[in-house]
Amino acid sequence: MSRRKFSRALKRSICIEYMQSGMSRKEIALKYNLPSVNLLSAWIQSCLSPLEIHEKCASLPLETPQMDDNMAKDAVRSVDHEALIDAQRRQIEKLEKQLKYSQDKVLALNTLIDIAEEQGIRIRKKSGAKQ
Repeated sequence: MSRRKFSRALKRSICIEYMQSGMSRKEIALKYNLPSVNLLSAWIQSCLSPLEIHEKCASLPLETPQMDDNMAKDAVRSVDHEALIDAQRRQIEKLEKQLKYSQDKVLALNTLIDIAEEQGIRIRKKSGAKQ
């Protein structure tokens, strides 16, 4: 069974449709013949920024008809705000891990170059231009 490739633009449009339509993940997966409903969640995390997720979710109607309008608006604002903060916190943690990895990699490479130059292998470029 061959795997179907989806372009990033198509993934984004499917994610946005899911978030704005109010359809379930299963309905979207069936509509686009996706192999798994969990794939949609992965696409949302990888293709949409936290701000886009917040904006798309904010356009959905609130599903609590027993609340009056003011209570419903406050509930949407607090839920959306908390979801946005949570998404941004996860994004920050991910970026901090990537930064730490990059810093460790640079340190390791510089150490490797230092050891090689101690052994007589010239790697770094000499300062000053050739005349």
